[in-house]
Amino acid sequence: MPRLGTFNIRLFPDRGTEPQVVAQRIAELDADLFMVQEIRDGEAFDAVLAQASALTGRDYAVGLGPMCRTSELQLGVVHDRRRFREVERRVQAQLDPEARCSCRDGHPPALLSVLESVADGARLAAMSVHLQYGGRRWMHRARRDQWDHLVASILRVREELGLPLAVAGDFNSTGYADDDRGERSTIERMVRACGMHLATAGLTCTAYWRPNRRTRVYVPSMLDHILLSEPPAAPPEVLGMCATLGGKAWPGDTEVPDFHVVSDHCPVRVRWEPSAP
Repeated sequence: MPRLGTFNIRLFPDRGTEPQVVAQRIAELDADLFMVQEIRDGEAFDAVLAQASALTGRDYAVGLGPMCRTSELQLGVVHDRRRFREVERRVQAQLDPEARCSCRDGHPPALLSVLESVADGARLAAMSVHLQYGGRRWMHRARRDQWDHLVASILRVREELGLPLAVAGDFNSTGYADDDRGERSTIERMVRACGMHLATAGLTCTAYWRPNRRTRVYVPSMLDHILLSEPPAAPPEVLGMCATLGGKAWPGDTEVPDFHVVSDHCPVRVRWEPSAP
């Protein structure tokens, strides 16, 4: 029963990033595999994974997607080499039936890794996702288009590979909490359309932001999701500052170190019991 997670590590490494704290958060996530977003320096991230491995007794490795000039951000799937070996990797252009969503669109929204169990050879597929950010009308529209592409990719992968599938990452669903512009309804409809289970449906906060420059209040947001081909084996968990702050708004003078030195997103994890193909 693998422990699976997702973690958007903001613009890693950003100017204020403290790699050793990032390693601690990954160690606390303690996942057998997890999806990452916004990686800008693969070597620096390898060093962080080595620190996290030392803290947990794991042996983490990451498979990264292409870096696009327009965003300089990479998607990745991290796995514990003591549990899995990567046997295949596909970029977005190989996932979508019409090869849409390339680097020309900012950054590819998905990356797929096929992993094989070291213990018994069973395989599963893991997809890391990063959709268009922002709450403006055109940004919502762009995410809906990306969801269309994503659903097509999921259906194609499930039909072709016939493997248990986990899709996780930063969906940037700014309208999820209050269904602004129907975003929550859209996500629920899209998840049903591809026959997946929204494992994070019970969560209310996976990130914080500060919309008011004067008061700088920390406002919770529900941006990150995990979709599974089977129902989760246990309720999802959110860690880091989202757990510390309880998913509530906090005054701008509150000490929230992770927001500055780790990410505006929080690690999310769930227990998954993939069925045999």
